[in-house]
Amino acid sequence: MRNFGIPQIQSATARILLICPDCGHENSEFADTLRRMSTFYCTGEDCDYIFDLVPGRRTEFGKAFADACKRFYAAFYAVRGQRAR
Repeated sequence: MRNFGIPQIQSATARILLICPDCGHENSEFADTLRRMSTFYCTGEDCDYIFDLVPGRRTEFGKAFADACKRFYAAFYAVRGQRAR
């Protein structure tokens, strides 16, 4: 018996329910849409809550970026100090 792609259709139409902890609004979104997003904004009236769909990744990136900036500034400052002499 042929499959006709039914499992792919079912996984593509799966919906995820996100309940906002601030306003209690129920946000329903397709799973495929949420896979491509890192944050999701609550659609409740006058609610500014942001769902973090990929926790930890941004904080690690931010710390690594800040450390790289510090190293670059330190190297730039050392070269600038040698030229002044």
